[in-house]
Amino acid sequence: MDVIGDLVARERRVKEPQVYGDGSQPYTAHKFCTDAWKTASLFRYHGVGPERGVAVAADPAPQPLLSFFGAALLGAPVRFGLPPEGDPRVVVGPAAEIEGLTVEPGTKRVIYGDEPSAPDVIHFERDIWSENPTMPPDTVDPDQTALVAADRTYTHEDLLTAAERVVDGRTLTEDDAVAVRASLTRPGTLVAGVLAPLQVGASVLLAETGPEPTVVVGGDGSSGLDPDGVLD
Repeated sequence: MDVIGDLVARERRVKEPQVYGDGSQPYTAHKFCTDAWKTASLFRYHGVGPERGVAVAADPAPQPLLSFFGAALLGAPVRFGLPPEGDPRVVVGPAAEIEGLTVEPGTKRVIYGDEPSAPDVIHFERDIWSENPTMPPDTVDPDQTALVAADRTYTHEDLLTAAERVVDGRTLTEDDAVAVRASLTRPGTLVAGVLAPLQVGASVLLAETGPEPTVVVGGDGSSGLDPDGVLD
């Protein structure tokens, strides 16, 4: 794998549940990949691309992850955590954090969950539903920035290489289930809790649902994995 978008490529769409959130139905890999493509289409329409990034709430939920993958498919950098820093093209989060947020004139606000009350706010679930369910044709290079953190930036190659180390270090397989119990504002959480399991087809547990976790990112004990050590 060379870029983040390879994790949601067409050949990776299968029917088995893979991402568990708070909803009653988990995301299959098929739906997760397709919704990541649709998110990319929505973001492109609103001007997201290289050097025109996305700020995303650090909620442990499918929508922030779809936003990350949608941006990555366009070669756009993502920063987790609100309020946003810099000048993102799109800001994504729950209604309570987004609708009262003051943004620059060129920035679009996107909420998930509740319907927006303001006409200029985009509703994530409604608007990606109507987007084209095909992988975007954008060309992304491994050395493009995919993630912006407090102290540095990370390229696609940086993140995927670190994820491979987690896979090897924990001998992850498709039979594993990785629980995310640390904040997505910590880059290692994204790497160990999302990118590593998706590389091998393991399950990602964002809430207290789904199978029994075999690895807990941010947890203690034999199954615990410290996210701050995976990008050293």
